[in-house]
Amino acid sequence: MPIGGAYAEAVSDEAWRAVLAALVNPRLRRALAEIISESDPPLTAPERRDAHRILEQSGMLTPGLQLDERRLRAMLVAGRAEEPQGVDRWLRADGRIDHWPKGAADRLELLTWIAERLLGSDERLGEKEFTQRLFAFTRDANTLRRALVDAGLIARNADGTDYRRVPA
Repeated sequence: MPIGGAYAEAVSDEAWRAVLAALVNPRLRRALAEIISESDPPLTAPERRDAHRILEQSGMLTPGLQLDERRLRAMLVAGRAEEPQGVDRWLRADGRIDHWPKGAADRLELLTWIAERLLGSDERLGEKEFTQRLFAFTRDANTLRRALVDAGLIARNADGTDYRRVPA
């Protein structure tokens, strides 16, 4: 069956890692084998030989027809995504905040990055426009606004009608 529709959503960069991780876990592997052996028809001798050859060529089995756990574990390690750096540690792929940094220095790094993208150095915005821009980074515009102002990165009039970036 071609991959598409609902199946395409299930196939992500991490989906294959979960499959490999399950295969190197002896308990999960045994459970899978039991499920497969109960549901699939038995193989003929030629089908079994072909399956062994293909599984050995794929690297799943050793020449002695044992599961090559070391190779599967190496594939898991090699396939790990690089650890995000900088503000990417706290952002989703779409550039919105995934979670807040725990440390004050990290929080300031994230807020500075957002402030630089939120407003130009000489730009001023009213509250409505400013709030709309905040939604590009978060669903909780009020918390982000408060954090930017409290960090001294964004200044506003006392009545909250004018927002501007504070020079670095």
